[in-house]
Amino acid sequence: MIEIRNDICYNQFINLVWEEEQANEAMGTSWDLALKRLFELAAQDFVEFVLPEARYQRDASAEFVLADSPLLRELGVLRADVVSACELAGKPVMVHLEFQSGPDARMAERLLLYNVLADQRYRCPVWSCVVYLRRCAAPPTPYQRELPNKKKVHEFHFLVLKLWDMPAAELLQSGRWGTLPLLPLTREGQRRELIVEMQRRLEQAGRYDLLAIGFLIAALAWAAAPASERQWLKEQFTMLADFIQELKQTDIYQMILEEGLKEGREKGLKEGREKGLKEGLKEGLKEGRQQERAERLNELRRMLVVMVSARFPELTELVREVAAGINEPAVLTELVVSVGLIQEGEQLRQQLVEQTNERRRPSNGKIDHQEP
Repeated sequence: MIEIRNDICYNQFINLVWEEEQANEAMGTSWDLALKRLFELAAQDFVEFVLPEARYQRDASAEFVLADSPLLRELGVLRADVVSACELAGKPVMVHLEFQSGPDARMAERLLLYNVLADQRYRCPVWSCVVYLRRCAAPPTPYQRELPNKKKVHEFHFLVLKLWDMPAAELLQSGRWGTLPLLPLTREGQRRELIVEMQRRLEQAGRYDLLAIGFLIAALAWAAAPASERQWLKEQFTMLADFIQELKQTDIYQMILEEGLKEGREKGLKEGREKGLKEGLKEGLKEGRQQERAERLNELRRMLVVMVSARFPELTELVREVAAGINEPAVLTELVVSVGLIQEGEQLRQQLVEQTNERRRPSNGKIDHQEP
């Protein structure tokens, strides 16, 4: 076991890991947001993907903030991408995931750091996995540390998943909806027919939440694809967005929505005991819908700003202003996808300015110029 408090070399080791994290933060933010959101939507599928037969129990990522000791506190806040409490063969285990979109020479050491600290905190085995989203150098496993006389000090086993080297068939045959959005990152991920198959399966399952993430991942993965391919991808997503808007007008969508809003219904039932069951249920559902919509809007606004800041930092202030004024999830989602596909900053600037003008345009079709 590594002694944290009294080891100077370990202190230097942590500092090196932290410096590497800061250097890679801007590059990987867009990918991190997409993959973390995907895990939230399909935690069990992801856990089975990296540790078969394990059962997901709860997310511990928010509470696993590595600043509990004076040593770690000096470094600021360290966060693992995903830390989840699980069960394997009836025993507690932790599953730790890192999503990596670029090379990191100290990835193995960073995994070891998080693994040891999670082990100490939760007092159970921790299975660490790094998921590589784009082709780059990856560390060998296990990570080994030896003395000059070849005596082993560490032998740390972890899982390395190189999605670019994974056959699409492996995900297609797994039967897990939650890993289908990763298809654009697989060996055959640049093929149109694979995107169509992903869309077909997730539409058939009614998992439009996963499909939206799948298109976002595709937009990031296809950023360097020919313009014709990026345009085709955007058209596919636009058709999906139009379909979802039409679906929201149907009675079937309302039934699905009400089924999914458990919190709103439970709150409505609780208040209904005092105000009357019918009125309470109505208010609960209304509040649930409003809260769900507000959370979705805020998440999309944040994702849009982060993606633009990472790719076109000169447009950060403009996109913040535009995003704050958009109140339609479909419009924000389309912009998020556009950021992944657009190659030139000026192209994106024009699109954002058009959105600003559209908001100022009254019903007579003329732009309402604000007084200086």
